[in-house]
Amino acid sequence: MAPGLTGAVLDTLVGRIAVIDETGRIVESNASWDAFVAEHDHPLVPDADRPYVDALLQSSNEQAIAVGNRLQALLEGDGDESGEYPYHADVDGEALIVRYTTLDHEGNRYAVVTHTARVGRTEVAADLRLKERVMDEAPVGITISDPDLEDNPVIYANAAFERITGYPVEQVIGRNCRFLQGPDTDPETVAKMRRAVDNLEPVTVEVRNYRRNGEEFWNQVTIAPIYDEDDEPSHYVGFQQDVTDRKEAEEALETERDRLALLNQIVRHDIRNDMAVALGWGGELTDRIPEEDVAAFERVMTAATHTKELTEAVGDLAKILGTIDPELEPIGLDDILGKEIERVRSNFDYRSEEIEIRGDDDLPDVDVLATSILSSVFGNLLDNAVFHNDKADIEIDVDVTVREETAVVRIADNGPGIPDSRKREVFGRGEKGLESPGSGLGLYLVDNLVETYGGRVWIEDNEPSGAVFCVELRRAV
Repeated sequence: MAPGLTGAVLDTLVGRIAVIDETGRIVESNASWDAFVAEHDHPLVPDADRPYVDALLQSSNEQAIAVGNRLQALLEGDGDESGEYPYHADVDGEALIVRYTTLDHEGNRYAVVTHTARVGRTEVAADLRLKERVMDEAPVGITISDPDLEDNPVIYANAAFERITGYPVEQVIGRNCRFLQGPDTDPETVAKMRRAVDNLEPVTVEVRNYRRNGEEFWNQVTIAPIYDEDDEPSHYVGFQQDVTDRKEAEEALETERDRLALLNQIVRHDIRNDMAVALGWGGELTDRIPEEDVAAFERVMTAATHTKELTEAVGDLAKILGTIDPELEPIGLDDILGKEIERVRSNFDYRSEEIEIRGDDDLPDVDVLATSILSSVFGNLLDNAVFHNDKADIEIDVDVTVREETAVVRIADNGPGIPDSRKREVFGRGEKGLESPGSGLGLYLVDNLVETYGGRVWIEDNEPSGAVFCVELRRAV
């Protein structure tokens, strides 16, 4: 059963449930337990600031101490693997049946504790009616089948199952749920469910099913056995959830990944290589250009450099558009910024007398949460400060402010600046900046990457002219 669904089901139960780890601390509890703790002062729910078992053992209530001793023995492997304790009503609280059992999961031992009120038949009947109403009104499909009957037919289906599948409940009862299968249902997924049922194991799969009207949908199905008082399997419970939208989004993303991979190959392996050759030969000609042709030559070299940097942006854009929730890691901000500043200086060495970049001599040693392509953020902003600058002498200042939880990088230029009306627009797909001949991918990439890192980017005015691009990133602390 999926963890989120497990928690949701547990929260519907009237009984109080808690899971205790080997240190005696509560690591999971359902809504009924949490509500009781918040509203009552009971010996069996002592101070939550201490380990649960320790608090019971240090209680002045003898019955609470008895429960604590049993749980301690259970967690240490010295007691029975399950049992119950009849907690009698006294001045401190209500009468309860305390049940406990062990749970071994991933090499760790846990104790599962439940509190059930000792009530009469009227209260039991009311509790059963409540549980039935909860199942009927649950937002996910719920079915119960009986393996003792031929073909393990459904004996209960709730309203959500009818909404998901389109089959009225009366047409579901008495049938095996395989009627939801169709031509494109994966046989291996069906076999996986069958093996789990045969082995009395819970299973969760995503399977292509068919509604009553023939429409395909993706069904996330969880099946688990239910045991009777003799610990024998008596029924199976099934949970169904329509996950079609998510599956279609995943498939669309996979298709987009393939297209981006092809685009990346063409751009980076073909166009980038050609631009590298052009820049290489251009560098050889730098000292041979007549003075009257230097300005035109610099325009050619700048355009070639911009095209080469664009191929890098396309590749990095392909990486982030083809990734869901990339894993972030500590990245040294000073190292990334220093290398990007040197790269820009190297790319524009034919204009070295016209371009001055300041601030890389005292960058602070700070790590931020990002990925290896964080360099694309600052590379694009530095390139942007050069490509879109209308001054004969270009000045760029880089500054880093380290805060308690974040670091803010400011890249200021002396270019034409950006009007307030466009300070947000320039980050949109296809925006080219003021009077820019560029592609618009650079700032779009910056915005997407920074958002992926959980940061933010904005633009301020520089004095007396120009723009300041500000990037705030979370520190890796």
